[in-house]
Formats: sequence, C-alpha cells, structure tokens
Amino acid sequence: MEFVNFAQLNEAVSSEEKIEQTVDYLAEKMGQFLKSHDRMLICFPDEGSGSIGNMLARAVSRVGASPVFWGRDGRWKTLLRTAFTVRASAIAAPPLVALGLTKLAKATGTPLYFRYVLTAGFPCLDWMIDGICRGLDCQSWGCFGPGTGAVVGGFSCGHSRGVHLRSDEFDVEILGENGEPLAEGQIGTLVISPKGMPHLRYYSGLYGRLDHTPCGCGQSTPRLMDISAGSNANAELAQLGREMLYWTSVLDIDLRIGDYGLEMELVVFPGEKLPKLPTCAKQIVRPWDPEHDRPMVMHSLWNK
Repeated sequence: MEFVNFAQLNEAVSSEEKIEQTVDYLAEKMGQFLKSHDRMLICFPDEGSGSIGNMLARAVSRVGASPVFWGRDGRWKTLLRTAFTVRASAIAAPPLVALGLTKLAKATGTPLYFRYVLTAGFPCLDWMIDGICRGLDCQSWGCFGPGTGAVVGGFSCGHSRGVHLRSDEFDVEILGENGEPLAEGQIGTLVISPKGMPHLRYYSGLYGRLDHTPCGCGQSTPRLMDISAGSNANAELAQLGREMLYWTSVLDIDLRIGDYGLEMELVVFPGEKLPKLPTCAKQIVRPWDPEHDRPMVMHSLWNK
C-alpha cells in the first residue's frame, strides 16, 4: 500500500470542524494545568487556522489564560527577554528550544517563572525533558504531532512518560525495517492514519513504540514512547547531538553529513568547559551572538 505525504495527511484533518475539535482537545488537556490568570509563551509561529501555533493560542484563550507569542524576531535573546518581562508561567515550545532557554537563563542569570512546560514537535526525548524540568524547576507535559499543522495525535497525562494517543481521531502503526507490523513494545517506524481512513497512511520517518500497560491517570488509550530519529544515519547524528547538548556550555548545535563527511556548527557560552569534539570535515565552534542567533531547530519555521 502506498503512503501519503504530510501535506495530504494534514489536509485530511484541516476542515473547520476538525480544527475546532482539535482546539477543544488541546483546551481540555491544557486545562489540567493552565489557570485563568496564567500566561503561556508560545514558541511556534501563528500561520493561520490549522497551524499548531494558532491552535495552541486559541486553546489557551479557551481555558481563560493568555497566549503570548515569541514573535517573528525568532532570536534567543528575544525569547529570553519575552519570557522574563511577561512573567509567563507556562511555555509551549519544541524541546530543543525549551532546553536552550534553560541554559540561556542560567548563563545570563535571568530569573524565569515557568511552572509548566509543554513540549510539542520533534525530538522529544526523556533526557531533554529531564534537563528542562531541572533547569526550569517546572512540570512537563507533551503534545505529539509529526509536523506544525493540524495533526495533533496525542497528549501526555502528567502521571507517566510518553503521550496518550488520540485514538478516536488517529490510528498509529509501528512497522519494522521491511514494513512488517511489530509486536507491542518493539521500537519501529511510526505510521499515522486518520481514523477510518486507512488509505491515508503517513510514513513519519520517526521511531517509537506503543505501551498498552495501565497508566496511573486512568486513561485506557495506549501511550507512544521513546520517539526518536528514524534512519540509522539520523540516529547516529541524534546520539552525537545528545552528547554535545548534554553540556550546559553548549547552547545550540547543527549537525549534518556533507559531501566529505560530518559537518558541525556549535554555539557555546564563552569561558565554559566544552565537551570533547569529534573529528569533522567541517567544524565551527563560536560564541553565542545575542544580536543574530536563532535556535537552529526553528530555521524551517521562521522566515529567514
């Protein structure tokens, strides 16, 4: 059976009715921790109805809280200043952005007031969440979607790792290297389909596993666990990125395989000890530039 691309999957769940249902779903889930006096800093662009940024903002308003956007500036400096000046009590961000913000706050001595962090987007690994919670002294929640559109496939419960699948709206398969279905608990590639539309199978390229064991929150829907990069090459790069980003001296990193091998760009805080760096065909290690640097993971989302 053929697979569809993300645009086709997104189109299938982007009717006005479906988007309203997704906003209601997000509001219900975020209402577990957001209160009417809270401000949530949203680190996704508002690209109109059906974008994750827009839907998050509408859901925040729906529970009586106030959404605040990072803005199109997109710099680390602006993110830190906005978080401090609006005294946001919650943040919705890609995990790498939230993790970088914890390091930036520490390096600059800037107090932040987050009680909750909602991670959305990829990657969302346990070690990142642990670092964010320690750095910001906050509780974490997770929202699963393979892109930045209307596909919202699950939400965490606050009681356990992983995200509970939105099983009334999406089916998720776990496939092996040869496209065979894997048994529960095995890690494989995530394939996502809208409920009742098995012909719209989206091959996400992400790895993960399903856990059907009972959860302390009482929900019976399975949890999606251990989401990571799909291909072997990406997995190796992800592991190297983890080793680098584990250090508080490293704010940001860009890794790629070029024509002559591994290429790496590292943004660091001057004067702090750095990790041992691998041998690279191209290696750039430079200090954080407050006037220009943006989170590298956001380059595909913001206008350059």
